[in-house]
Amino acid sequence: MRENIALNRLPLLFVIYFVLWINAYCAITINIIAPEYKNQMVSWSKKADYITNSHLIIDQEQIDSNGNAQLIGNFNKIELTEISIGRSYGFIYIDTSTNEYQVYFPKDTLIEDASLKKSQLQLVFIDLDKNDINQLILDFNLYYDYFLYGDTSKIIRMAHHDEEFQDSLNNFKIFASKRYGDKKIKFFHNYIRYEIALLEQMAHQSKGDIYRNYLYNSYLKRHEINYLNDAYMQFFNLFYLKAFRIGGDELFEKIRFSINQLNDFEKLESLMANNQFFTNNKLREIAIIKGLFDSYNSIDFLQENIISMLNFIEKNSQWYEHKEISKRCVNELLKLKKNSVCPNFHLKDRNNEYVNLESCKGKYTYINFFASWNHRSLQEMEIINKYSQNYPSINFISINMDQDNYKYNEYIKENQEFKWDICQPYNKEEIVSSFKLDHLPTYLLLNPNGEISQYPAYPPSPLYNNQSIDVTFFNIKKNNTVKKQFNIGGKN
Repeated sequence: MRENIALNRLPLLFVIYFVLWINAYCAITINIIAPEYKNQMVSWSKKADYITNSHLIIDQEQIDSNGNAQLIGNFNKIELTEISIGRSYGFIYIDTSTNEYQVYFPKDTLIEDASLKKSQLQLVFIDLDKNDINQLILDFNLYYDYFLYGDTSKIIRMAHHDEEFQDSLNNFKIFASKRYGDKKIKFFHNYIRYEIALLEQMAHQSKGDIYRNYLYNSYLKRHEINYLNDAYMQFFNLFYLKAFRIGGDELFEKIRFSINQLNDFEKLESLMANNQFFTNNKLREIAIIKGLFDSYNSIDFLQENIISMLNFIEKNSQWYEHKEISKRCVNELLKLKKNSVCPNFHLKDRNNEYVNLESCKGKYTYINFFASWNHRSLQEMEIINKYSQNYPSINFISINMDQDNYKYNEYIKENQEFKWDICQPYNKEEIVSSFKLDHLPTYLLLNPNGEISQYPAYPPSPLYNNQSIDVTFFNIKKNNTVKKQFNIGGKN
């Protein structure tokens, strides 16, 4: 009988747990008003963490013909998020006490067509509650900017590490405490604390370990780690900018030995635990994660051992956040490496036919990212045209990164002789982010399994060392050519 009663309770317990989980998260709606961006995609994202700076998509929608869109996401805490349309973006904090936001996305008058860089603008909030986190941070930032830039002599005193600057900063702390003391929002008070701490750190970073010790004890050692508070993490990232160098050259050499020769995380941790800036266990581990991530491309460390240690932390850490961050570190560091899975892409060709990674499998695929405003891109397209004729066993795909669709269409009309797939991405910013594009032209070679063979791949025209993709293509063609079988004594 008792067993039956216990079993009957399980569905009830599940329902209670489910209700509590639902209540813990709030559905937040953002109504976007963007008349200058009709029929474009608007994306809502947030940082997964502030070490890898990788982003998670919350929601995406197409702006309608009236310039409106609605985005919906679930949150259980205050977080900084980003709304982007094309390469223009703005920030919005999500306050779980505010269920709905009305946001005007203004026309970006500073964006450069001939660039891949993103352009930040200020979102305009309509009917924002005075106690919403966005309103409070906007208000604080206004006074913060006035304190810092309202008096040019203050900047000079800051640069000279003048005691008078510290006195005026202390007065600003008192002002902030009085103005916002009645606001019972922990995130906001941490934001204020670490924006001021960041300023102190920048103003006095040349004073050495004595002042660093003050910063560590005042802002890090005895405080919880605010993984998703942007002000805290800016302070943390600057404090541990070169985490493995903080203890001096002697400690650095021991750290390097523990990573390169021993590949021993526990030895690494014990070494750093003896340093005065790593005495807090939890803080020490997240600083080590940052140090490992930042050191991956350093000539001082073996990359495979960096990955091995991050995998160890993911498996053995007692803190869930550290497991997840370590996992993302490995994913980010191995992303776009040889034999790694290529990020999927979603393209449409000149006939509006869908092209993605699956359609490329079975052959080697050479992809180039280009734009009509980039002179080098246009020159290389002429050479690709010849390659597409000489190497029919290879797929060729060109991805156009022009912001203006009109320019893409004009390019297609003017180059009818180009017969390979010249495509437009459905979401250009997704392409820029996925492939970490910072210049054009850029090239990518995939193997027949859709995995990365070269990235960045050799260009069509020779580099300074006479290396071009032509050599790679020749070898692929040679290896794919079936050798003829000759019959001795017979007719061949």
